Amino acid sequence: MSTFNKLTKIAVFVGLSIALIGCRSTKTEQQQYHELQDGIFYGAYYGVSTVSVDTLAYTYNTVQELNESENELLESIDPAITHATLSFLIGLGVSADFAVAESDLAYKKADNPRTKYLAYSAQSLAFYSQGWRGLAKQRADLIKHDPMFAAVKTSYPKDQLIAYLILGSSAVHNGDLTTANEMFTIIGEQIDKPWLPSVAKAVTFAFNGSFFNAVDMLQVLLTDPSLTQYERAKLAELEVIAQSSLSTTRKQQAMANLADNFVFEKIKSGSSDLYQQYLTDLQSYAKGII
Repeated sequence: MSTFNKLTKIAVFVGLSIALIGCRSTKTEQQQYHELQDGIFYGAYYGVSTVSVDTLAYTYNTVQELNESENELLESIDPAITHATLSFLIGLGVSADFAVAESDLAYKKADNPRTKYLAYSAQSLAFYSQGWRGLAKQRADLIKHDPMFAAVKTSYPKDQLIAYLILGSSAVHNGDLTTANEMFTIIGEQIDKPWLPSVAKAVTFAFNGSFFNAVDMLQVLLTDPSLTQYERAKLAELEVIAQSSLSTTRKQQAMANLADNFVFEKIKSGSSDLYQQYLTDLQSYAKGII
């Protein structure tokens, strides 16, 4: 991991530099997107991450091959999925700009319908982080209406549940109850948390502007006797946010970030030791950017 760690330090330097950038542009979303892509900091980060993520994915896959037994053949990690995962993590309050860069890298490296679906979902989430809701919806609509993606959306390996979280989170942000329920049902079944789809539904209600329904669903969920104390506290926190005096946009994003972080940690804790390490490395990379 030494090469990866060195490159991470470079990314940290680039991340610190970007803090000096000035105010947001008043241009259209598409113009702002192109302006970001043309920027020196985006370019520097893009180059660093291209190499470092390939290194991480290669290291994980190499270790996995050495540890595989005939009874446990796990699917290798695709660099496009790693970039999409980093975009997801970085978008949770770290850097909206770099979340876009990672999602662009995911798209660039996507070479099949599965990775393209994930890349588009990551881009939609990254655009939401930027406040570019028009662009986010464009990506979401493309996913929703292309039959190619409908055929692959449940085909991701169950030992890599982060893919379903990214797809599900994108659906939540775009108010797609059907897809959100489908993705979080898969996650809930795999980690033995059958109430997760209801959490996703509550947050989706919030993104559809129905905070009353979101609160109502969360209150019902809080009566579930199977919840741990920690789980109950997180759901109660979601309810508090939904009832707060924050603006609609801030409430929606706060609820989504809390739910995404919560589910991510649940996925990580229920994964194999090697996949846990992979996700932990990605978290460390994301946190070290700024």
